[in-house]
Amino acid sequence: MFEKLLGEAKGIFNIITIIDLVISILFVLMGLILFSSPNMSNIAASILCGFLLISNGASSIYSYIKRGSIDLFNTNLIFGIIFILIGVVALFSGKILSIILGIYLLVIGGQKIYYGILLKKFNESSWLITVVFGALLIIISIITFFTSGEFVVRVSGICILGFGIMNIIDTLLLRRRSKYFIA
Repeated sequence: MFEKLLGEAKGIFNIITIIDLVISILFVLMGLILFSSPNMSNIAASILCGFLLISNGASSIYSYIKRGSIDLFNTNLIFGIIFILIGVVALFSGKILSIILGIYLLVIGGQKIYYGILLKKFNESSWLITVVFGALLIIISIITFFTSGEFVVRVSGICILGFGIMNIIDTLLLRRRSKYFIA
């Protein structure tokens, strides 16, 4: 019976981290597109960001529903709702990409710092990397608040690309150290 439950937990954990990796790869691709096409309109960039934010929010809510009893995932419902709300605003506003992206990266940075603190409680050696990623995202979010025009599209592309890469690394580290979360 225990082995069956452990197998289900591992399966759910794998699904959650694979979804996170796919979304991170999409963020990398979108970052490359935005960086290489700075003449893309702010509206088109906001719509792309909106769809990614909504999918990220849905993924966070899914991970909460499946594993909310584990400390690592217990705030994912809140973050998921925030991501979906930011995504909807991005879809319908279209003109405030830097503010939307800044808020999103700020929230993600806070989430990464929270995860890092939880990893430290487990005496996980990679906790500092996660906290540093979170701090970098917060710094990047502050930079994005002060950009405008074509420059915002380029900076947004760099920020989204950086976030995607950092999240891929963070998720791979989490998968490698998953024995603490699926027992």
